[in-house]
Amino acid sequence: SGTVSVSGSGIPAGHTVWVAGQPVPTDGAGNFAAEVILPTGMHTVEVAVLDESGNGELFLRDLEFKQNDWFYVGTADLTLSSDDTSGPAGALEGDNTPYDYGSSADGRLAFFVSGEFGEDWRLTASADTGEQAIGDMFTNFLDKSPDSLLRRIDPDYYYPTFGDDGTVEELAPTMGKFYVRVSRDDNHALWGNFNVSYQGNELARVDRGLYGGNVRYEADELTGFGEARYAVDAFAAEPGTVSGREALRGTGGSLYFLARQDLLAGSERVRIEVRDKDTGIVSGVVNLRYGEDYDIDYLQGRILLAEPLSPTVSDHLLVRTGGLSGDEAWLTVDYEYTPGFEDLDAIAAGGQGHYWLNDYVRLGLTTSHNGDDGAGDSGLDAADLTLRLNNESWMKLQAARSDGLVSSTWQSTDGGFEFDQPTGAGFEDESADAYRADLSIGFADVVEGARGRMTLYFENRGAGYSASGLGTWNDLQQFGGTLVLPVNDDWNVAAKADSAKQDDGLSTSNEEVNLEFRATEYWTVSAGVRHDRREDDSPVVLVTQEEGERTDAVLMAAYDPNGLWRGYGFVQGTVSATGDREDNNRAGVGGSLRLGEKVLIDAEASGGDLGPGGRLGTSYMVSDATSAYLNYALENERADNGLRRRRGNLVAGTRSRLTDSASVYLEERYQHSDGQTGLTHATGFTLAPEGRWSLGADTDIGTLLDRETGAETKRRAAGLRVAYGFDALQVSSAVEYRYD
Repeated sequence: SGTVSVSGSGIPAGHTVWVAGQPVPTDGAGNFAAEVILPTGMHTVEVAVLDESGNGELFLRDLEFKQNDWFYVGTADLTLSSDDTSGPAGALEGDNTPYDYGSSADGRLAFFVSGEFGEDWRLTASADTGEQAIGDMFTNFLDKSPDSLLRRIDPDYYYPTFGDDGTVEELAPTMGKFYVRVSRDDNHALWGNFNVSYQGNELARVDRGLYGGNVRYEADELTGFGEARYAVDAFAAEPGTVSGREALRGTGGSLYFLARQDLLAGSERVRIEVRDKDTGIVSGVVNLRYGEDYDIDYLQGRILLAEPLSPTVSDHLLVRTGGLSGDEAWLTVDYEYTPGFEDLDAIAAGGQGHYWLNDYVRLGLTTSHNGDDGAGDSGLDAADLTLRLNNESWMKLQAARSDGLVSSTWQSTDGGFEFDQPTGAGFEDESADAYRADLSIGFADVVEGARGRMTLYFENRGAGYSASGLGTWNDLQQFGGTLVLPVNDDWNVAAKADSAKQDDGLSTSNEEVNLEFRATEYWTVSAGVRHDRREDDSPVVLVTQEEGERTDAVLMAAYDPNGLWRGYGFVQGTVSATGDREDNNRAGVGGSLRLGEKVLIDAEASGGDLGPGGRLGTSYMVSDATSAYLNYALENERADNGLRRRRGNLVAGTRSRLTDSASVYLEERYQHSDGQTGLTHATGFTLAPEGRWSLGADTDIGTLLDRETGAETKRRAAGLRVAYGFDALQVSSAVEYRYD
């Protein structure tokens, strides 16, 4: 297939443009542009400009998309030499020399080829033996290249800007000497670098960036809902790296540091996870795209988001359980890294497949196994069954078993200064099972004309279960559900319930019911009741632990004129409390205001028995190239040990592309809490003053003080980059430094 682009100008008023039989819109100046995708073969493309009566001009162009279309380039070098040396030459060469000085015949072979052939088949391949002795050229052809570290340096840092909107795409990504990919539609077989993202089973997610072989096949036959009838994806690799996973709580800013540096370039999978404030279960995921949603420095382990990430996201519930209400927003990063200087020869293999027996029954399998990568052998096997009536009514059953430490997660709540590892050591010799069941019922499928939906879930994870984001120390059972019921156009009912029971640990349960009434076009009145319980079955219960039951009620009124602003106020009180549960009386106001098209302000302030809470968020689009933000959040969080800590984050920053050749960013963050207090500064710029020079620098400086112990955590990081381009030569250099 191929793409035909058509554009034009000067279309008279009252005329329409048609391309390949389809109408094309024109702007007020009579300009138009269109693209048409056509299959391989001979075609006649028609472009018509017609008046209201159907009269006008017709333009015809004959063209052909060739079935076989190739691009290729190659090079071959041969060096013959003679060497006559006396004395201890080996002592002068040193270890690991890049050349074999005893060789009299050296050479290099390299090629790249990309093309289409047959019926929609495509082949992309490349190879580069590197300069070495002729006899050793192909001895390690499928091994990874020893200079792969140099590829982790972002080339955008060292090359002058191109002065346009062009992008660079690596068509043959490989850490080794060889890459090949044969594909047709969504099916492919390849050897090289690839990303694995198996998300079909929530208990056995697999996210890795590997070097090796990968095969994928999807059936052409589709179900009535548009999915492939069956599909299978499998991989095998000797990655030489270890998978890592980190989760960083949103701070209201854009800059986040990872615990590890020197990541494998291109191996990261970055997403935002929304986690339920009561259970920690992931309720929503947003996958981020490199270059558009974030930038990453692989050497320093630094991520810069295009937009600041708030610590909380609306949970659509009324009762406040702390200073701020809402589910938690986390930035999660899965990546590959090399843990040390030793060679890792462990084999990683796995796959995922599914088969729709008909339009309503689906079977799925997932497996992933890793050899000894420093944490012992590990494996993950899972199966799932889906019974579906339609997109609203369905049931899904999932089961999985883990062996060894499959995945460990480092967590940070301060943007990457302090990390803790909830799961890790002690899982190497563990094996455990996990089960999950989900049910969704659309009321329209039960009662004709009914509206609303109900969801239920049950999850059980055994002690020692290890999977991406699901490490479990003790046996854990969780169940709950949600209800959304629009009674009519004015009345809505919503409910949510969750329960978590942990053997020899903290068990919690909560239920909340909300009622909303639209009194007028602009006014809405809501009321809600929440009951929750905390019980700690640990062998030793901390004196700080809070146990008992509590029932809270809330009343809220909101005014939304469907314009540039909205406001609301709420009053909340504790109806009853048992044990040593604190009262949760609270009152507050909030709202949002848009000033023109560039400024948005969102704020809330409240006070109550559990301490003050509030947030202030502003964003200002100075221009298409410059944005600024100021965010402050004050919340009171309770940990599993019962301790409640007050945490405040003030973040201010700006990003600007000054010209096509210059850009800059700046972020300041002040954190204050009962545990730690500190100020961090981050700034950076890139500059290409003229066509040959390119400069760049960044700094990150900060200190956090532990108010309980007096200990300080200091971070000093800096980078300097410079490049100069001659007519046929590019010279570049960089220095990266980070000290914690």
